[in-house]
Amino acid sequence: MAYRHLILGAGNMVRALLPNFIAVAKESDESEFFVFTPSGTKAKKFAEDFDVSWIESLEDLRNQHIDFIWCGFKPQQLIEVAKEVEFLSHPYLTIVSLLAGVDSASLASALGSEEVIRIMPNTPAQVGLGVNALYKSKRVHQDKWKYFWDAFNTKGINTVFEKEDDIDIITPFSGSGPAYFFEIARILISDLERRGIDKKLAHQMIAGTIEGAGKMLVQNDDAQELRENVTSKKGVTFEALESLKESNLEKIFNIAMERAYQRTLELKGNK
Repeated sequence: MAYRHLILGAGNMVRALLPNFIAVAKESDESEFFVFTPSGTKAKKFAEDFDVSWIESLEDLRNQHIDFIWCGFKPQQLIEVAKEVEFLSHPYLTIVSLLAGVDSASLASALGSEEVIRIMPNTPAQVGLGVNALYKSKRVHQDKWKYFWDAFNTKGINTVFEKEDDIDIITPFSGSGPAYFFEIARILISDLERRGIDKKLAHQMIAGTIEGAGKMLVQNDDAQELRENVTSKKGVTFEALESLKESNLEKIFNIAMERAYQRTLELKGNK
């Protein structure tokens, strides 16, 4: 069955997550995709890049029946956006949300439908390696869920959680996680450059190191064992890890994750 989708937003997460879904959905049926952003600039570019329809005004959809609305804007914009698309709402509308910290009850209240699918994605979806946490409300129709899941679950690691609160717990880890690795990479590249190594070469070496370590971690379920296999007593790696331990790196990360989690709850309105 063909469905009509309205994509609200065309930022980094939308560009990371939607293209593969669009490609798979368009192969299997005659689904239509419309994309809108207030300025139109990013929406137009997204439409050109991924062969979907750009709409200059939401009023262009006044006489269209929309089956799926994808929420790819900022969480703080929900109420404002909901007012603008109120005329598209109906009880069988399926809301697909990429908004961190916005629960299904808030989405249902704002957008007028209890059919809600929440996704907490991460940017490696751009290279087919996304780690995505999902939750669906009980009101999502079985046929629409099957259609969605068949198109969505083709790349990366996709996990559907039974408890919606688990989405908030995992957000600082898988959702924000790539940024932590990028920051570590930035620090190491900068340090190598400071010591006289060409920046491009430093980037290649650190990127390759992270890529290789990631593949090893995927193939082995014990991160501590992998770390110990690299570490010789009183060796080079040992000294670096001891310094990180003395600096209480684990506590630093624990505090960071807790702050990120609390921010998720603040966005959700629980704090």
